[in-house]
Amino acid sequence: MPHLPRLERIASHTRLVVDGEPFLAIGGELHNSSSSDADYMAPVWGRIRESGINSVVASVGWDQVEPEEGQFDFTIVDHLLHGARSAGVRLTLIWFGAFKNALSTYAPSWVRADTARFERADRGAAPFPEPFTYEGSMPRPTLSVFSPALRSADETAYAALMAYVAAVDLDHTVILMQVENEVGLLGTSRDRSSSAMAQWNSPIPPELIDAVASGPDSFHPDVVALFAEDIAEGSTWHDRFGDGNAVADEVFMAWGFAGYLGALAAAGKKHLALPAYANAWLGPQPGQDQPGQYPSGGPTARMSGVWRVAAPALDFVAPDIYVSDSEPVMAEYSAATGALFVPEARILAGDAFRAVGAFNAFGYHVFGLDDVRENGQLADSFAQLVAFGPQIIEAQHEGRIMGFALEEGTESITAEFASTRVTISSAPKRLARMLLDIGVRLPEPGPRPSETITDAHGPNPGDPRPFGVIFATGPLEYIAVGQQAMIDFSKDGTSVEIDSVRELVLKNGTWVDGRILNGDERLTLLGVDRVTAVRIRLLAV
Repeated sequence: MPHLPRLERIASHTRLVVDGEPFLAIGGELHNSSSSDADYMAPVWGRIRESGINSVVASVGWDQVEPEEGQFDFTIVDHLLHGARSAGVRLTLIWFGAFKNALSTYAPSWVRADTARFERADRGAAPFPEPFTYEGSMPRPTLSVFSPALRSADETAYAALMAYVAAVDLDHTVILMQVENEVGLLGTSRDRSSSAMAQWNSPIPPELIDAVASGPDSFHPDVVALFAEDIAEGSTWHDRFGDGNAVADEVFMAWGFAGYLGALAAAGKKHLALPAYANAWLGPQPGQDQPGQYPSGGPTARMSGVWRVAAPALDFVAPDIYVSDSEPVMAEYSAATGALFVPEARILAGDAFRAVGAFNAFGYHVFGLDDVRENGQLADSFAQLVAFGPQIIEAQHEGRIMGFALEEGTESITAEFASTRVTISSAPKRLARMLLDIGVRLPEPGPRPSETITDAHGPNPGDPRPFGVIFATGPLEYIAVGQQAMIDFSKDGTSVEIDSVRELVLKNGTWVDGRILNGDERLTLLGVDRVTAVRIRLLAV
């Protein structure tokens, strides 16, 4: 029987191990409703099979698998397993249980209809305007995370799902579990339902107080400051913080949500001990700087320390990245959690190279995989990352890799690894300047083709940035994959020059040698109009 997928932590490096081998999960998340219909997914699986990716994130909705209390139907799981196996990819399953995007629209009707048994969250007298609402819009349900009945029912359903997966997925097509989705409370910083108020008037958990006191470096400074003064034994949240303290409210909600998701993860692991995580709607962020404007209590980087203490059954927390500048998010999560896995992000190829090469991510997924165009920039990029997966993972572990995506205002960056200094420059900027010196003005580049087969959610042009990864394969040998980059190498005390450059071509998932690049084709080592790969050998003189 294949080995159970697991996370392996070696020093500061975390990697995912599947079938006993390190696995770099590169692919995408399906649209929220796609997996609910096998007929809709049939052609999608066909496209995925041809794409070269190896990882798909797909949802299982509580409302679909338990339409009547205690009556389970896991047909959706059977369809997902069959589709993934036919496409030759691994699955991460999302449990859309009581909470999805801080709302409760995937909770079954029998849960949402019984407001006496399953209490709703109370946003108080003056809530923030909620996202995705408009004048005259219908209300969207938000259940209280502090409802004991809700936790029990959700936990029972999730455990049943995990028991079913354990019984039918003996080859471990499913490699990770996401528990709920972008949890937290929108509209206010703290729930004021009766269940929530009972907890607000209960003692602050001593294990949280002790954890902050003994390991402040593991918590955000805002959380450390909150617990800086001694707290009398048995003090309640209300006694210590009163009303109007937004940080205290967010920590309180984080403890509630983390405890809830942690309970589900623990119940599921009793049946099948797959790695489990929680994903975050980011915050604070521009336009959403207060808890409640973004989901209060969610697994943000700021709350990650609280989540770690409250939910030991969760293996990590992960960011969903839709902000325009991804680098600070990746840096924050990799520093706060010691691991980076991106379950959903914008369709932007360069950010995957940045995540894998600069922050040692063990997985990266774009959102809306079923819309991604075949043979586009993203598909080509992801196929190449997958094909280099084993080498990338080893290079991550040994610290001999760099990744980059140069933003508009950045002309070059430098990193040092494998005893060599590597400088990446924007080929378009450098070429334009060099040619201008001899009186040649390059035309402005035209728009890139769309990366999606439909623009229903807005246009998705290809990534115009110089991006890529470079990793050392020997003392004076490197592999680079990406686009629009000039690469220069230097070593202290030694003069180095390029000895040879061999183009690498991906054929049927295997790298074969292509052209020997020389002359002016060595100037831009990575493709001007497409993603390419090369092997570079240096000569010390």
